[in-house]
Amino acid sequence: MPEEKRKILFVDDDSFLRKVYDAELSEQKFDVVLAVDGQDGLDKAHSEDPDLIILDMIMPKKNGFEVLTALQNDPKTAAIPVIILSNLGQAIDRQKGIDLGAADYLVKDSATLGVIINKINHILNSKTYSKEVLAKSHQVAIKEAKTETILKAGEKAIQDFSSKSLQAVAKGIVKKSLKKQEPKERVAVDTENKKRFNFCPSCGKHLKDNYKFCPSCGYKLES
Repeated sequence: MPEEKRKILFVDDDSFLRKVYDAELSEQKFDVVLAVDGQDGLDKAHSEDPDLIILDMIMPKKNGFEVLTALQNDPKTAAIPVIILSNLGQAIDRQKGIDLGAADYLVKDSATLGVIINKINHILNSKTYSKEVLAKSHQVAIKEAKTETILKAGEKAIQDFSSKSLQAVAKGIVKKSLKKQEPKERVAVDTENKKRFNFCPSCGKHLKDNYKFCPSCGYKLES
């Protein structure tokens, strides 16, 4: 049974380059899929499930950075290693591509076909950048992100609960403080007869003539 070919998706709007890489990669026993622009590249990344993508940066519909971002944000394509092959050779562009998840960044003017073939073989057989390894890493990253989200939600719930508990305790302290400040003796005055009536703080019974003890409950009254 013949060994199954590794599939390479080549995404570039330059028709001449597509023909050259199609011929060269096919000669190297790769199964080659061609895409003519960024959107076409995204569509074929989903439908063809390639083992590796070679991606240009300056293309119509979607540029390479947009394609790379979309690939990384989709669990179905995030594990596909991507080699950027572009005319953009500035350090800032290279760093941006690597930061967005590219396995390597090559400049067209300085990258020969031989170099690119070696890069492809290295990545496909690598313990760091192969599709299988990247898929496992992506799954681990998703689990870690979910765990972190759960932990943060738990911490927030604890903080909210603690805050509410502290507020309840503070309200309780204020209530107790206000209760302590309430007078122990309530006084009423009969304005017509000019008599002073005391109310027992224990049972609320009306008292006359400044009793020292409440005749109803025996509560000792302040002098």
